[in-house]
Amino acid sequence: MWGDGTGGRLELKPDGTFTADDVCGDYDISAYGPENEPRSGSGTWDEDDSEGQSSVTVSFEADRVSSTYEALRDGKTLKLWTYVGDPDDGHSLCILTLRQG
Repeated sequence: MWGDGTGGRLELKPDGTFTADDVCGDYDISAYGPENEPRSGSGTWDEDDSEGQSSVTVSFEADRVSSTYEALRDGKTLKLWTYVGDPDDGHSLCILTLRQG
């Protein structure tokens, strides 16, 4: 279970599925809908490890909107993170930390 610090939760299940409850992310939703608002739902996730950088991509079942989080270790703390919107525009970070239980 991962948490975003504002009550959002992301559960990555071993079978490659996930459930999300108001979790932050960079969802790249079109201008016709809300942009990068926290999302809830379920879908599939996949991990990638290229050039020494691990990442996790979640794809929501309902509309195939996805977000990719980079993985990092900060001391003993595991984190998933992504920019929300264009980092050149001063947008914030979405940081998920691993929660026990």
